[in-house]
Amino acid sequence: MHVDEQSDTELVRRFQRGDQAAFHALVQRFQDPVYRLAAVWLDDAQQADDAVQEVFLRSFRGLRGFRFRSAPFTWLYRMTKNVCFEINRKRRPEALEHEPRDTAAGPEHLATRLDAARRVRELVSGLPARQREVVLLRIFEDLSVRDTARAMGCREGTVKALLHKAMNKLQAMTGGKAEL
Repeated sequence: MHVDEQSDTELVRRFQRGDQAAFHALVQRFQDPVYRLAAVWLDDAQQADDAVQEVFLRSFRGLRGFRFRSAPFTWLYRMTKNVCFEINRKRRPEALEHEPRDTAAGPEHLATRLDAARRVRELVSGLPARQREVVLLRIFEDLSVRDTARAMGCREGTVKALLHKAMNKLQAMTGGKAEL
């Protein structure tokens, strides 16, 4: 079976048996989602890169003792959240405007994308913490209601209610034009 076809659980089990390539496959699989989460929580591309490195360093150390009480992504999500909160506690309260650059796009397209991304980030950051988490996981990471509930440590009904409240609040914030 090819690495891309193996489940996250199978890769973790292989890593626990000493297969370093399995860890590399996990990093490849989850690097982008972890970065996206970190970028939203930290609002800084460089610090998001640092957070991703820290998450995977900690996961390398911690996966050997992983007990499969949750899905591997749920575990990484919680670790990412904790790392980002640690970074936010340590850094000075200053507004940083570092955006990843899309060098293939023209200046007008890039400016439009940056403005849209900044606006979405502002809107989502204006939500209460639990609603913000639901939006990040359900909308941006496209997790199922079930997987979102597992990641957040709550019931599926709670996820649905929080998402409904978040969408209503976003619509109110945009004058009824919430488009995520």
